[in-house]
Amino acid sequence: QAAMQPGFVAMENAPVAAASLATGRSRWHIPPQVIGSSCNTDPTTWAAAGRRTLLGVVSGSAAAAMVATRHARRRHHGHGMAARASNAAREVADAWFRGQAELASESAPRKFGAALAERGLTALQEIAAPARHQEPFRYTDLDALLYNLPAPAAAQVAKEDMLGSLQEMLEENDEVLRLVFLDGVLCSELSRLSPVEDGATFVGAIDALSAPGIENMSARVTTLLEKLPEMDMFMAPQKDTLGCAKLAALNQAAFQDVACIFLRKEETVTGQEETVEVAFFSSGACSSSPRLLVDVGENRKVKVIETHVSLDESDASLSNGICRVVAAEGSHVEHELLQQKAADARWVESVTAEVAAGASYKLRAVQSGGRAARLNAAIALEGESSSCEMTGCMMADQKQQLDVHSLIHHSVPSCRSAQQQKNMVGGSAECIFKGSIKVDAEAQQTESSQIMRSLLLSKKAQIKAMPSLQIQADDVSCSHGAALTQLDPDQVFYMASRGLDGKDARRLMLAGFPEDLLIGL
Repeated sequence: QAAMQPGFVAMENAPVAAASLATGRSRWHIPPQVIGSSCNTDPTTWAAAGRRTLLGVVSGSAAAAMVATRHARRRHHGHGMAARASNAAREVADAWFRGQAELASESAPRKFGAALAERGLTALQEIAAPARHQEPFRYTDLDALLYNLPAPAAAQVAKEDMLGSLQEMLEENDEVLRLVFLDGVLCSELSRLSPVEDGATFVGAIDALSAPGIENMSARVTTLLEKLPEMDMFMAPQKDTLGCAKLAALNQAAFQDVACIFLRKEETVTGQEETVEVAFFSSGACSSSPRLLVDVGENRKVKVIETHVSLDESDASLSNGICRVVAAEGSHVEHELLQQKAADARWVESVTAEVAAGASYKLRAVQSGGRAARLNAAIALEGESSSCEMTGCMMADQKQQLDVHSLIHHSVPSCRSAQQQKNMVGGSAECIFKGSIKVDAEAQQTESSQIMRSLLLSKKAQIKAMPSLQIQADDVSCSHGAALTQLDPDQVFYMASRGLDGKDARRLMLAGFPEDLLIGL
C-alpha cells in the first residue's frame, strides 16, 4: 500500500517480493506506522516501510495458500486412505462369503437344485457384503456374528454318538409330525414324516420329494425356493432394508436340505389343526444353512414349532437360515421360533410371510442363546381382511448381542397387525430392536400397533430401540412406542416385606415380566 502512494516507485522491491512469494519464509507484518500514514510522511520512512509491507502482505498470502494446500493434501490423503481401507474390508468380506459357499459345497454333495446354488453364487458376486456403514448393520457386531468365525473342530464325533445325544434331547410325542435336522441335513431316524398316501398333508425333506405321485410337489418346492428376500420380494430402498440379501444368497448357494410343510386346500374351514415340529441341531463341526418352507392351502390350520439348538456347549459355528411362509386365503398359521444356541454360537435367520385375504399369521420368536444372533422378519399382508401378530422376547446376558429387525407391510385395505416385544438384558449384553410398520396409500382402514418394553439389569447392559411407522394412508388407527426401565426397588421391597428375600423377589419379577408373551409356549 505504501509503495503505491503518489511520488514513490516500488520497482526495487518487486524482486524481493517475488522471492518471498516463492519461498514463503517471511514473517513480516504490516507496520503500524504505515497504516493511516499520509503523503507528507518522510519519503525514506515510506520507502523502507513500503518494502517491508509489500513483502509481508505478499508473503503472508503465500504462506496461507501453502497451509491451505497442505491441509487439502492431508484431507485428500485421509480420504484416500479411508477409501482404500473400505475397499480392502469389502474385498475381505466378499472373500469370506465365497469361502463359506465353497466350504459348504466341499463338505457334502448337493442333493437338490443345482441351478438354485448357481444363482446363489452369482448373487454373492453382485450384492455388497454387510458392513457397519450400511443402515441395517449400523449397530451389529459383524465380526462376532460373521467374520471372526473360529476354525471348525478338528475332532469329528461319530454320527451314532450324535444321534444318541439328539434322542435324549427330543421329547416323546407320537401325536405330532417331526423333522429333525443335524447341520442342515435331515435325520430320518429321528423324524416322523407324513404318510406318502396322505395327499392332504406333506411333511418331509428333499429325499421324500422323489417318491412317485408327488411330482407336482417337487415343482412347487423349486418355485418357492427360487425367490429370495430383498432380491425377488420385499424390495425396499437401502435405508429401509432388513439386510437379508447377501445372507439369503449365501444360504441359496450352501443349503443341503430343506424342511417342507405343505397342506392342500380344503373347501371349508375345519377346526382340525396340524402340529409340526422342526428341530435344527448344530454340532459345531461346520456352518449350517437351515431352510424351511411352509405352504398352507386355503382354509387350513397349522402350528409350526421351529427350534434351533446346539448339540454341544462348545458349538461356535454359524447357522444362517431362511424360512418362507405362504398362507392362502382363509388359512391360519401359528409359527413359534425358539433360538437356544450355545454361548459362543452364531445364528441368523430371515423369515418371510405372505398372507392372503382372510388369512392370519402369528409369529412368536424367543431368543436366549448365541454369542451373536439376529432375526430378520418380513410380513406382507397382501389380501383384504388379513392379519398378523408378531410377539418376541430376547433374554441376553454376559457379552451377547441379540437382534430383531422386522417389517410389517400393509398394502391393501382393512388389515390388522399387532407387534409386541420384550427384552431382558444383563451383564454387558446388548439387544437391538428395529421394527417398521409400513402402510401404503391404498391400505385404508388399517389397524396396527407396536410396543417394545425392556428391562436393564446391569449398568453395562444396553438397549437400542427403533420403532417406526411409515403411513401414507389417512384413514388408519396406528400406534407405536418403546419403554425402558429397571426393576422397581419399591416393588422388590414390597415383595421382600411379604417374606421373600431380595434374590427371590428379583427372580420372581423377572419370571413374570415376559410371561404374558410366553403363555402356552
